[in-house]
Amino acid sequence: MLDFIRLTRPLNLLIMAATMLLMRYGLLEGQLERGLHELLQEPGIDVSRADLILDPRFGPQLSLPLFVLLVLSTVLIAAGGNIINDYFDTRIDRINKPEEVIVGRTVKRRVAMMGHLLFSGLGFLLGAVVAWRTGLWHLIVIPAFAVMALWMYSMSLKRQLITGNGTVAMLTALVPLIVGLYEIPLMQRALMDAPLTVTVPGEFEEVTYSMSLPYTEIWWWVLGFSAFAFMASLVRELQKDMADVKGDEALGCRTIPIAWGMKSARVLTLVYIGALVIALLALRLLVLHDTLSFWYIGVGIIGPLLLSAGFTYNAVERAEHLRAGNLMKVAMVMGVTFAALIRYLP
Repeated sequence: MLDFIRLTRPLNLLIMAATMLLMRYGLLEGQLERGLHELLQEPGIDVSRADLILDPRFGPQLSLPLFVLLVLSTVLIAAGGNIINDYFDTRIDRINKPEEVIVGRTVKRRVAMMGHLLFSGLGFLLGAVVAWRTGLWHLIVIPAFAVMALWMYSMSLKRQLITGNGTVAMLTALVPLIVGLYEIPLMQRALMDAPLTVTVPGEFEEVTYSMSLPYTEIWWWVLGFSAFAFMASLVRELQKDMADVKGDEALGCRTIPIAWGMKSARVLTLVYIGALVIALLALRLLVLHDTLSFWYIGVGIIGPLLLSAGFTYNAVERAEHLRAGNLMKVAMVMGVTFAALIRYLP
């Protein structure tokens, strides 16, 4: 049973669920709280946040049960994808990491296949329920695409040049993006007939203010987190390809380290990391000017990125490439966790 759970990569699933929670309660609610903070700074308003009387529509518009279903859908589809990936990777894993092979040893192949079908099917159905209940039917293509992409990736795409890494990076970017794709249209729909209002109690009477939501700014934040996830995932996939080059080459795979050579793969990885660092520095210099962002981005995100780059540059053995990949995962987690700080930005 424990080995079957290991097939799903529970830590990665936990990170995915946490990412979606951070997008909803960190980014979306954080942006709303920043709007309230600006309102409280206006002349003549001398009350605390706790005294405000908020519009019932204040906050995320996807109901909590549907949001839970959306998270479960995403996690189940990812779990099914992880299982089928190990199912098709057994021969490669026997070369790269023979002591870690599970499918065909402690977990029967038919059990792994049934697990994949069950998780993927249930994940798709839950995603369809969320699309139906919200009236955003077009978003049903996301779980459908994810299930098909993970199957194709495991069967063939991961063994081909570029397409495998691009598929994983795209699916990783969808995790934060899907929250925005649901929440923002629902917020716009809820406020279509009347603007969001905030009532400020006064000594003699209450004063009600209309509050506009910065949809464009919210979208830019969501897209920023998705772009970060995409680029960071590309780096992680390249680092894993360099770690697994022995088994991949034996089975005729056409990954970047095999097709272009380890030196080119290493240079490309460093270029990707450099692009991430430059983008983060630009964000810090052009958008975020507070001390908290300075230290968090510099130490919490760029720090692990540079360490990962250093390990990638010097890596020779498989374990060293994996260590570089683990540092990249730390940078990814720290990057997504920045969403929790948005409400505190000036």
